[in-house]
Amino acid sequence: MIILGLSDVAGAHHNSSVALVRDNHILFAASEERFTRIKYDMNFPRNALDASLEHAHLKLDDIDYFAVGYPPSSFYNDLFERNIWDGIRSFGGLVGPGALIMFKYLVPNFKKMYKPAAFQNGLLELGVPQEKIIFMDHHASHAASAYRCSGFDQCLSLSMDGFGPNRQGKNIAGQVYRCENGHMDLLEEIPLYATALWFSAVTVCLGLHYMDGEGKTMGLAAYGDPKICQADLEEMVFEYQEQKWRGYDYWIDYVMTPREDVLVKTRSGRKINRLIQKHGKAHVAAAAQSLLEKRLLGYIRVLKEKYPFQKLALAGGTFLNVKVNKLIRELDGIDHVFIHPHASDGGTAIGAALELAHQKNGSSVILEMNDANLGVQFSDDEIKTELDTFANDIEWQFLGDDISEYVGTALTQGKVIGWFQGREEWGPRALGRRSVLADPRKPETRDMINSQMKNRDWFMPFAPSCMEDKGHMYFKNFCPTPFMTMAFEVVEGKEQDIPSAIHVDNTARVHSVRPDNPRYYRVIETFYRKTGVPVILNTSFNRHGLPIVHRPKEALEHLLWGCVHELAIGGYVVRRKKKEG
Repeated sequence: MIILGLSDVAGAHHNSSVALVRDNHILFAASEERFTRIKYDMNFPRNALDASLEHAHLKLDDIDYFAVGYPPSSFYNDLFERNIWDGIRSFGGLVGPGALIMFKYLVPNFKKMYKPAAFQNGLLELGVPQEKIIFMDHHASHAASAYRCSGFDQCLSLSMDGFGPNRQGKNIAGQVYRCENGHMDLLEEIPLYATALWFSAVTVCLGLHYMDGEGKTMGLAAYGDPKICQADLEEMVFEYQEQKWRGYDYWIDYVMTPREDVLVKTRSGRKINRLIQKHGKAHVAAAAQSLLEKRLLGYIRVLKEKYPFQKLALAGGTFLNVKVNKLIRELDGIDHVFIHPHASDGGTAIGAALELAHQKNGSSVILEMNDANLGVQFSDDEIKTELDTFANDIEWQFLGDDISEYVGTALTQGKVIGWFQGREEWGPRALGRRSVLADPRKPETRDMINSQMKNRDWFMPFAPSCMEDKGHMYFKNFCPTPFMTMAFEVVEGKEQDIPSAIHVDNTARVHSVRPDNPRYYRVIETFYRKTGVPVILNTSFNRHGLPIVHRPKEALEHLLWGCVHELAIGGYVVRRKKKEG
């Protein structure tokens, strides 16, 4: 059986992605942004779909089912579920032209509530028969992406994000499943008014952007003191108390977060901005991060009492927050935590496909995902063709498998290397396939890459890639983290070895590397042999604001832009030509 999973077919939600599953195995997965170069591309994933078929040498007619992780929803019917006055309060709290902007924003979705034909389905436009298209519960797709890729025989699976429709089209903020022997049993749902969009709202008020800046809020938080204004922010955040969710009266303000110009005119937006003006961005970010940790950990402790478990599988955009994940893993009684590598909505493409495979064939679909190399790959011949087109500006040499030894040595010499190898990664993290590599031992390396090459915010940390068998030497309570979904405290005394790869709070978002990624592992192994440090600096191969590079052409452009000193692409080392005179 061949199933193509899609995160969405309406072209209306971020991280539009596809995944191809055949006989319960993932053959291919990619996000549309890699192809179009539009970060978080929301459009129907036609390019990713075509690439998946090309990879497996299939035609569209060969697909048995299309599993979609975002069904048609009731849209804003659910805004009034908790209290009829919620919407009235939020509308009444708007100032200036905000109400008109909000109305224009909501009208298209109100139409879809009463005119189902307004729901655009890109698959139907391609001629796919309606009976082949199966809409899956959004949060079940998230939960399945975690459980069915975890390798766990039994666990609790938790999905949590802004919101998404369940099987009946009702918008909710998350779900909890008991998972055992390949089956997922729904235990409870998290209501829409407990949305995690409040953290995105704080992010927007900090001058960052929805869907792009939440990780920056987490990074900035380390520079502030949460106690300074946490009490002022506390009432604006969901809480689970006495077996009930307590929502903030103006929670509907947060639904406007994607329209940043509306959010700042809401009562909540104005209040957050007043806190920023009074206390400063770092302290507000710290308070937001602290409250996210406190409220989520409180809920998971309750789940632990209600539904005893030792293993936890997580998905949904909330669990892109590696500091939260760290604290969850450290809770008493939790032995193992798995976070899907594409935790945000893009990951539902895999979850929807695997869950439908289970439902259609009845088998226990549980995979143990240890690598995210599920995307497109380019051969040395294809790379050479692209090199020839840039021949006036570059020079290169072919090293083959010796490229790992070369790069490991070059890092010790202070070079920043673009690394483009094998099949590209699934998800938002650079995992040794499309990475920028550097020596972590010098503090100035981080600032040089940030200011001269990546043009990132000064407070954003870089991550380390480390030999998995050496991780315990540098990171407390270390466990394998092949997808860079967990933060760790650095072992005392080791900070001086890797200052460029750790954050100001002495934590690091670690990428553990095993020998089954041989070229990349040998780079770190070479660096370790020459320096005694089994860790290198690893950041995503992209200029700030762009998706991670996809084609050889984009890697070469980044080289010419000065984002890296040299490029290791396939078996080739590439440099800019020195200009005469």
